[in-house]
Amino acid sequence: MTRRLLGGAVAALLVSGAACGQQLTAPTEVAAVVSGSPTPVGVATPTGPPRYVTVGFWQDASCSGSLNATTAFPLQYDSAQCFSWPGRSGENSVSLFSCGQDSFSYTQWTTLTCSGGQVPAGTRKTVTSGGCTQGVPPTQYARILDFSGCRTAP
Repeated sequence: MTRRLLGGAVAALLVSGAACGQQLTAPTEVAAVVSGSPTPVGVATPTGPPRYVTVGFWQDASCSGSLNATTAFPLQYDSAQCFSWPGRSGENSVSLFSCGQDSFSYTQWTTLTCSGGQVPAGTRKTVTSGGCTQGVPPTQYARILDFSGCRTAP
Protein backbone atom coordinates (compact mmCIF):
# COMPACT_ATOMS: atom_id res chain seq x y z
CA MET A 1 0.00 0.00 0.00
CA THR A 2 1.37 3.40 -0.91
CA ARG A 3 0.95 6.48 1.23
CA ARG A 4 1.78 10.05 0.32
CA LEU A 5 3.74 12.13 2.78
CA LEU A 6 1.96 15.44 3.02
CA GLY A 7 4.31 17.32 5.30
CA GLY A 8 7.79 18.43 4.40
CA ALA A 9 8.91 19.25 7.95
CA VAL A 10 11.07 16.85 9.88
CA ALA A 11 9.88 15.48 13.25
CA ALA A 12 12.16 15.25 16.25
CA LEU A 13 11.48 11.52 16.63
CA LEU A 14 12.67 9.15 13.92
CA VAL A 15 13.25 11.97 11.52
CA SER A 16 14.54 12.25 8.03
CA GLY A 17 14.75 14.71 5.21
CA ALA A 18 11.40 13.63 3.78
CA ALA A 19 10.27 16.11 1.21
CA CYS A 20 6.75 17.19 0.39
CA GLY A 21 5.22 14.80 -2.12
CA GLN A 22 7.59 11.90 -1.39
CA GLN A 23 6.02 8.50 -2.10
CA LEU A 24 5.92 6.21 0.91
CA THR A 25 5.79 2.46 0.56
CA ALA A 26 5.24 -0.41 2.94
CA PRO A 27 8.44 -1.44 4.70
CA THR A 28 10.29 -4.40 3.26
CA GLU A 29 13.70 -4.19 4.95
CA VAL A 30 14.98 -4.67 8.47
CA ALA A 31 14.26 -1.56 10.54
CA ALA A 32 12.48 0.07 7.61
CA VAL A 33 11.22 3.52 8.49
CA VAL A 34 8.84 5.27 6.18
CA SER A 35 10.41 8.70 6.58
CA GLY A 36 13.73 7.84 8.18
CA SER A 37 16.07 4.91 8.40
CA PRO A 38 17.03 3.69 11.87
CA THR A 39 19.49 0.86 11.70
CA PRO A 40 20.05 -2.06 14.06
CA VAL A 41 22.80 -1.62 16.63
CA GLY A 42 24.87 -4.80 16.75
CA VAL A 43 23.62 -8.12 15.40
CA ALA A 44 19.88 -8.09 14.67
CA THR A 45 18.38 -11.55 14.39
CA PRO A 46 14.68 -11.72 13.51
CA THR A 47 12.56 -13.91 15.78
CA GLY A 48 9.76 -14.18 13.23
CA PRO A 49 8.38 -12.80 9.98
CA PRO A 50 8.48 -9.03 9.33
CA ARG A 51 5.88 -7.11 11.37
CA TYR A 52 5.56 -3.34 11.75
CA VAL A 53 3.54 -0.74 13.62
CA THR A 54 3.40 2.56 11.75
CA VAL A 55 3.13 5.77 13.76
CA GLY A 56 2.38 9.22 12.33
CA PHE A 57 3.83 12.41 13.83
CA TRP A 58 2.28 15.88 13.65
CA GLN A 59 2.82 19.32 15.17
CA ASP A 60 -0.96 19.62 15.54
CA ALA A 61 -2.72 18.58 18.79
CA SER A 62 -5.54 16.93 16.80
CA CYS A 63 -3.19 14.75 14.71
CA SER A 64 -4.79 16.07 11.56
CA GLY A 65 -3.52 18.00 8.59
CA SER A 66 -0.05 17.52 7.19
CA LEU A 67 2.09 14.77 8.67
CA ASN A 68 5.63 15.68 9.70
CA ALA A 69 6.85 12.09 9.57
CA THR A 70 5.77 8.48 9.74
CA THR A 71 7.77 5.63 11.19
CA ALA A 72 7.41 1.88 10.74
CA PHE A 73 8.73 0.25 13.93
CA PRO A 74 10.06 -3.30 13.32
CA LEU A 75 8.57 -5.83 15.75
CA GLN A 76 10.18 -9.05 14.50
CA TYR A 77 13.10 -8.79 16.94
CA ASP A 78 13.57 -9.32 20.68
CA SER A 79 12.30 -6.25 22.53
CA ALA A 80 15.82 -5.44 23.73
CA GLN A 81 17.10 -4.97 20.14
CA CYS A 82 18.31 -1.40 19.71
CA PHE A 83 17.71 0.67 16.57
CA SER A 84 19.37 4.06 16.00
CA TRP A 85 19.34 7.07 13.68
CA PRO A 86 20.79 10.58 13.58
CA GLY A 87 17.90 12.94 14.36
CA ARG A 88 17.32 16.62 13.75
CA SER A 89 18.04 17.35 17.40
CA GLY A 90 20.95 14.92 17.75
CA GLU A 91 21.39 11.18 18.17
CA ASN A 92 18.42 8.88 18.80
CA SER A 93 17.76 5.23 19.45
CA VAL A 94 14.76 3.07 20.42
CA SER A 95 14.25 -0.29 22.08
CA LEU A 96 11.84 -2.19 24.31
CA PHE A 97 8.89 -2.26 21.90
CA SER A 98 5.62 -3.60 23.33
CA CYS A 99 2.04 -3.88 22.13
CA GLY A 100 -1.02 -3.13 24.26
CA GLN A 101 -4.69 -3.68 23.38
CA ASP A 102 -4.83 -0.49 21.29
CA SER A 103 -1.43 0.99 22.05
CA PHE A 104 2.24 0.69 21.19
CA SER A 105 5.08 1.58 23.58
CA TYR A 106 8.83 2.01 23.21
CA THR A 107 11.78 3.60 24.99
CA GLN A 108 13.63 6.40 23.19
CA TRP A 109 17.20 7.38 24.04
CA THR A 110 19.29 10.47 23.19
CA THR A 111 22.23 8.26 22.22
CA LEU A 112 22.85 5.78 19.42
CA THR A 113 23.23 2.86 21.87
CA CYS A 114 19.92 2.62 23.81
CA SER A 115 21.70 3.59 27.03
CA GLY A 116 22.80 6.70 28.90
CA GLY A 117 22.08 10.08 27.34
CA GLN A 118 20.24 13.06 28.72
CA VAL A 119 18.07 12.97 31.81
CA PRO A 120 15.87 11.06 31.74
CA ALA A 121 18.26 8.56 30.18
CA GLY A 122 15.50 6.60 28.44
CA THR A 123 12.02 8.03 27.89
CA ARG A 124 9.14 5.55 27.73
CA LYS A 125 6.58 6.61 25.12
CA THR A 126 3.12 5.18 24.43
CA VAL A 127 1.05 5.92 21.34
CA THR A 128 -2.59 4.91 20.80
CA SER A 129 -4.62 4.10 17.73
CA GLY A 130 -7.69 6.09 18.78
CA GLY A 131 -6.21 9.29 20.14
CA CYS A 132 -3.55 11.90 19.61
CA THR A 133 -0.72 11.61 22.14
CA GLN A 134 1.39 14.62 23.07
CA GLY A 135 5.03 13.67 22.89
CA VAL A 136 8.49 14.86 23.77
CA PRO A 137 9.13 17.55 22.76
CA PRO A 138 5.66 18.80 23.79
CA THR A 139 5.04 20.29 20.35
CA GLN A 140 5.01 16.81 18.82
CA TYR A 141 1.89 14.62 18.63
CA ALA A 142 1.57 11.01 17.55
CA ARG A 143 -1.07 8.46 16.57
CA ILE A 144 -0.86 4.86 15.32
CA LEU A 145 -1.64 4.66 11.61
CA ASP A 146 -1.19 0.91 11.08
CA PHE A 147 -1.48 -1.45 14.06
CA SER A 148 -1.31 -4.70 12.06
CA GLY A 149 2.14 -5.65 13.38
CA CYS A 150 0.74 -5.87 16.92
CA ARG A 151 -2.37 -7.75 15.81
CA THR A 152 -0.29 -10.45 14.10
CA ALA A 153 2.08 -10.92 17.05
CA PRO A 154 3.20 -14.53 17.55
